[in-house]
Amino acid sequence: MPVITTELQENIMEIAELNVAGMTCGSCVASVTRALKRVPGVKDVHVDLSSGTARITGEQAAQQLPALLAALSDAGYEASAKRAAASENPATQVSHHSARATGAGEGSGGGCCR
Repeated sequence: MPVITTELQENIMEIAELNVAGMTCGSCVASVTRALKRVPGVKDVHVDLSSGTARITGEQAAQQLPALLAALSDAGYEASAKRAAASENPATQVSHHSARATGAGEGSGGGCCR
């Protein structure tokens, strides 16, 4: 049986997928990408505007869901974990926009599309 060293364990990457609401353009994609890349341990982010999803690769990405969701909420986007159980667990969802994203007469994006 192979032995996994601490160094190897630290380099094992995980993938988390999120549904992101409120993205309407390339600037939204860039904002979401920047917000997610600021979370410690995130190595790569791929955001798909057409499907409204973000795929995050990083060390312990699956355990970083609260931090990832908080980063998107701070950026003005609604997000939830992309899995069947996410709708059953309200702790894994963010269902509010920040004040800058919900201003009257402004666009529906997460802060960039006004």
